[in-house]
Amino acid sequence: MGSGAGFIVFAVFFFYLLLMGPFCVLIGSRTSSRMGWLMSAPLIFLPLALLVGFLIP
Repeated sequence: MGSGAGFIVFAVFFFYLLLMGPFCVLIGSRTSSRMGWLMSAPLIFLPLALLVGFLIP
């Protein structure tokens, strides 16, 4: 039985993703698509890796 902390962390990550996704698209549209991908790699994929690491027992 879990305490529900995984659900809370997943909800916070989903909210973070909703904010950072359009931000990276905005950066990509104002500069170049390559810069948008360079922004999204650490801003989105690093917290995703931490989330997966948190959820693995």
